[in-house]
Amino acid sequence: MTRTPSSIPVRATLTTGGLWEAEIVELPEVRPAHRSLSQLQARVRAAIAKAHGTDSGDVELDLTISTGSAEFDAEITAARELRAKAAELEEQARAAAVPLAQRLVRSGVSTRDAGLLLGYSGASVSGMTKSS
Repeated sequence: MTRTPSSIPVRATLTTGGLWEAEIVELPEVRPAHRSLSQLQARVRAAIAKAHGTDSGDVELDLTISTGSAEFDAEITAARELRAKAAELEEQARAAAVPLAQRLVRSGVSTRDAGLLLGYSGASVSGMTKSS
């Protein structure tokens, strides 16, 4: 199986000077660095694309990011997992609220009042009820 540019493992590590430095496993001679993680990713994509003769927009990174401290990395991972759970719960809450908002508005309740009842803004309720 031929490895594609999108599957090349990349590790970005925060240096003591505040730079993000990338290690591209299959391009060890290329060590892009930048203060901005997003800019570093752009540089890595460009380096991989150049090495593989492809467009950088086609490169998806298999990126591992580290602050250089395993304990700090674990805390960041835990916070990201909580954030993902919160986003999932928000999706579930919105899915439950949409039909209720639609029923309330159909019953003559203002979008502002429906929002107060459901814990959303009137503008959010207005968006929820547009398809009804």
